[in-house]
Amino acid sequence: MGFDVLRPLRFRLGRQAAILAAAVFCAGAAWGTSSEAVSKPGEAARSNTLLPRDVLFASPTYSELQISPDGKQLAFFHPLNGMLNIWVAPIDDLASAAPVTRFDTRPPDGFQWSGDGRYILILKDIGGEEHHQLWIANLEKRTVINATADPAVQTKIVKVSPRHPGEILVGMNIRDRRYRDIYRIDLATGERTEVFRNDPQYIDVVADADFNIRMGVRGNTDGSWTYFRFDPAGPSAFMTIPLGSLRNSKVFGPDAQGKLTMLDSRDGDRANLVSVDLGTGEKTLLAEARRADIMEPLFDEESGALLATREDPLVSEWTVRSESVRAEFAALENAVAGPFKIAGQTPDNARWLLLETVPQRADRYSWWDRKSRTLTPLVSTRPMLDQRGVSRRIPVTIPSRDGLSLRSYLTLPKDARLGADGMPAEPAPLVLLVHGGPWLRDDLAFDPQHAWLADRGYAVLSVNFRGSSGFGSSFIAKADRKWSETMHDDLLDAAQWAIDKGVSAKDRLAVMGLSYGGYSTLVSLSFTPDVFQCGVDLAGPSNLVRLAAAMPAWWTWQKPQFLIRMGDPSTPEGAADLLRRSPISRVDAISKPLLVTNGANDPRIFPDQSQEIVDALKARGKPVTYAFYPDEGHVYAKDKTNISFAAIAEHFLSKCLGGQAEPYGDDLAGSQVEVKTGAEFVPGLMQALKAEAK
Repeated sequence: MGFDVLRPLRFRLGRQAAILAAAVFCAGAAWGTSSEAVSKPGEAARSNTLLPRDVLFASPTYSELQISPDGKQLAFFHPLNGMLNIWVAPIDDLASAAPVTRFDTRPPDGFQWSGDGRYILILKDIGGEEHHQLWIANLEKRTVINATADPAVQTKIVKVSPRHPGEILVGMNIRDRRYRDIYRIDLATGERTEVFRNDPQYIDVVADADFNIRMGVRGNTDGSWTYFRFDPAGPSAFMTIPLGSLRNSKVFGPDAQGKLTMLDSRDGDRANLVSVDLGTGEKTLLAEARRADIMEPLFDEESGALLATREDPLVSEWTVRSESVRAEFAALENAVAGPFKIAGQTPDNARWLLLETVPQRADRYSWWDRKSRTLTPLVSTRPMLDQRGVSRRIPVTIPSRDGLSLRSYLTLPKDARLGADGMPAEPAPLVLLVHGGPWLRDDLAFDPQHAWLADRGYAVLSVNFRGSSGFGSSFIAKADRKWSETMHDDLLDAAQWAIDKGVSAKDRLAVMGLSYGGYSTLVSLSFTPDVFQCGVDLAGPSNLVRLAAAMPAWWTWQKPQFLIRMGDPSTPEGAADLLRRSPISRVDAISKPLLVTNGANDPRIFPDQSQEIVDALKARGKPVTYAFYPDEGHVYAKDKTNISFAAIAEHFLSKCLGGQAEPYGDDLAGSQVEVKTGAEFVPGLMQALKAEAK
């Protein structure tokens, strides 16, 4: 993900109305026995010398496993006829799974169970524009309906409660594109009833288990959020989260005792777990962060008692918060293969569903039996990789030039001969892979891009540069208005670290990234043109002034946060500063080959950002290749798209740094890629496109 604060409108697709008209019983209608069986764990991969792109970049075979409220079923993402869909299986019999949806044009974005498990609630857009529609899967009737049924409307699930199993609360921006009114949805019929008219223009609301809206959230001009409590006498300001704490603070919602549980960094640098009394405002510290922001609390399903919290300072770690589970966590830590998250608990409190990061393998799901304290692997997220293995990611800490610790992850090339220090005995070509956001982060979980590039002979380095989340408020704030400056210095320091350690050499570096990572790619080639030999820009903004100006109406409430942290073009001085930090202003300095990609429906980085810099480079006779996808948004969702672009990028990098490349084969087939310019700069691409056109 990139530019996670921003979700502007995408271009409207001409075929959306036709898709919606047939949506109830076509695109995601009834399900039944599938002709495509659920893949079995341990299924062998093809025995090619290189890991095939269609294995690395197809959607995970199993992902987002969720336990039903009664503990009898699992719902999960799994491919159906080449498209990710939602399946349901008995909790201990994945082989008996059946598809719940049959989406064939675009996969869902997310789902969850209804309060009683009779329905599955699905959010999915039409063409990548992020106007999420609410789809309701009725498990008894075996139907799927679109309860939003308007491609211009965004839907957010506000509250699901077992006390109202046949209904949910949602927010929809039907009346005013900037703000959501709140509706009660009948899950059996999809009918909605307005319950809160958002004339006060709250950016969000907080509801309790009885569907009472208890609070409204207002975005302020200084980037802060103020929570208003709904009292009988009218709304009253309850608490304000300042901009500096907003990225690592999170409200989970009110409990039965009328208290808010939340992650809160207002009293210090790191996010602690606290409880806030809705009546008095009194705050109680439940768990203090130790080495990084608390990211995940674990509560007992029956009693609600806090058991443990998870942080991720470099490697994900749990801190026990209750003596009742200290011995159990000690046994669990000894049993798991690596860092883990707790993805679910059975209602009887007997088992935990874990998502483990397994060294040199894809992540896997496992069951933890709490009574016997035994771990039973359930399924790999990518069984096709299990027989081959992948290169191991290594957590490393890199010092910045001004004394920060940059928590980073290094993957060494396959078959690399290592020295006594664990680093390559000979320098290898390296790809600096930059995450998006920029207020996101990298972690140790399986990353197909790391696995892919290391398999092709590259070292791969991902850096949590200043501005990355999870490491405290001050680490985020150090990036404020430092785009192309100290944020970029962190990446340069990481590249120099790799050279100093003998991982790579100064003439063997490439840079690649999505969204903010794409911006960093453009900055790397335009601000520091002698450091990297080439770059791959996936939907990166080239013009920060244009980025700020393109924010649509429904983005208004987040605009102050973004402009305070990035820069504000509303004054001549501000506009000049943003332009100074825009790669488009330094296009004359770009001399190294550049590969650019973007989707037509991208709501965050409009395609004109890519087109502007491509046109500027092309006019100057500089090597640039532009792969455009008319059916995609910001993060490419279709397997065919991801596989086809990996094929293009792989051959581009091979020419630049000399790594291996799998032949194109039919990996461009099925995608709607349009290479608008520069096919001649990528080996074999023109021939592959001609072969595909026949």
